Amino acid sequence: MLAGQRSMNWKHRMPSIKARRIGYVLKMFPRLSETFILNEILELERLGVALRIFSLKRPVDSALHPQTKFVRGTVTYLPEGIWREPVRLLLANIAAWRRYPTTYCRTLTHLVRRWRTKSFGDSLLRFCQACCLIREMEGVTHLHAHYANIPSKVALLVHRITGMPYSVTTHAKDIFQNAAITSSHVQERLRRARFVVGNSDYASSYIRANIPDQPDVYTIYNGINMNFFARRKREPVERLILSVGRLVEKKGFDDLIDACQLLKQRGINFSCDLVGAGILSKTLKEKIKSLGLGEHVRMLGPLSQDQLLPHYERAMVFALPCIEAADGDRDIIPNVIKEAMAVGVPVVTSRFPAIEELVEHGVTGLLVPPSNTVALAECLEFLLSDTALRQCLVRQAHTVIEERFDCRLNFARLKRLLLRTNESQVEPASETVRGQTEICDANRLH
Repeated sequence: MLAGQRSMNWKHRMPSIKARRIGYVLKMFPRLSETFILNEILELERLGVALRIFSLKRPVDSALHPQTKFVRGTVTYLPEGIWREPVRLLLANIAAWRRYPTTYCRTLTHLVRRWRTKSFGDSLLRFCQACCLIREMEGVTHLHAHYANIPSKVALLVHRITGMPYSVTTHAKDIFQNAAITSSHVQERLRRARFVVGNSDYASSYIRANIPDQPDVYTIYNGINMNFFARRKREPVERLILSVGRLVEKKGFDDLIDACQLLKQRGINFSCDLVGAGILSKTLKEKIKSLGLGEHVRMLGPLSQDQLLPHYERAMVFALPCIEAADGDRDIIPNVIKEAMAVGVPVVTSRFPAIEELVEHGVTGLLVPPSNTVALAECLEFLLSDTALRQCLVRQAHTVIEERFDCRLNFARLKRLLLRTNESQVEPASETVRGQTEICDANRLH
């Protein structure tokens, strides 16, 4: 093929295929803490979307969700280092150069010009990963990257070399941590994307405000499997507080432990289970011990969804007092709050704009100001002692999850966006219709 012919539209250079295939670019797959990505993949495949998964890293979690085995798409692990698979990387670069000589050389030249920068080694690795993806994508016609950081960087490199369109789903730390969205690199990745997904109205508005020339930003909530997280049939009798999440600053576990100390000082009968793993594990264990809470607070480590479900069914209250971390990282709408609401566990969490899209104070749960351990302890005490309040909140919360956070509804919308990426117009968002809500007797709360 002549060089002039290689400048044609990318679709005419792709192998002929009978069915469109979407390539998912992920930092690590599978990953215990990213059930939202697993749910999305499983639901898209159930809807008939053919997927290929390209993971930049191999999994490191000791436990994995059993549902992972139902993923039908091939998972390709790209090289994690320049020298780990040198033959594979060499062949990938040769293939990309032979097929797209002009854009390959232009992209590589742009990269080499920055060889003195600290990020050169990482950028070279991402370039090589992009070349491997190009050589091994086997009929993929569109890429979808989760997170606006490294996965979308690889997707952008593939786009620069091949012209293949891509889209991005953003989350939290990739746009909020250290004001990442103000970075010229992140802005370029989102600006060049065919469309961008925010997992809350708050996140979508934040993206639009910072990248005004990316008009195609859509809100698609991370949905949950309503069949798996079915509403429990009986009210628990154990006064158990449950909290689930990565053991990192923004989850607010430090504040939850302080609130548990207040409950103990007030003579409240309770126990609290913390589920998760992370860099604060040792610090939190030491704090529990130093406060004399060993008989009240347990740390259970990471659990798969199958292992976690019985804990939801036993819990009287679910608490996740999120905060904004020192580096600006924060939660959007944690999936574990949705899971608890679906099962029928009343929730206490922090008052943040995105979380308020899910939890309405006194209607579907209780909200407290971030880092206010007194208010948190007060709300936990109210829920532990007030059966009527718990039942009222649970009733409304389950309706909200059914109507707005069912993965079958939300990811059907994503499917339509992914399969219409070559059309000039993308289907607009449909409005969510909310029914009348019952206000629970929580006026006395924060």
